[in-house]
Amino acid sequence: MLSEKFLNEFEEYLTSGRLEEDYGYSGEDRKIEILEYLERFMDLAEEVDKVATKLLMPHLSEVFPDKTK
Repeated sequence: MLSEKFLNEFEEYLTSGRLEEDYGYSGEDRKIEILEYLERFMDLAEEVDKVATKLLMPHLSEVFPDKTK
């Protein structure tokens, strides 16, 4: 499970500009790795949104069925 400490540290890393600085000084392999991490976080953010919606509005699927299934 994620901890509040990890989330705070990651937020600080993103918002402080350190990630961009690290990216700028990194070799090509590390740049690709950084971009893959960011892409994974974006994918996870989409899942977080889905789960949060289900938790906050459990009957929403009855009103608006998931047409992707």
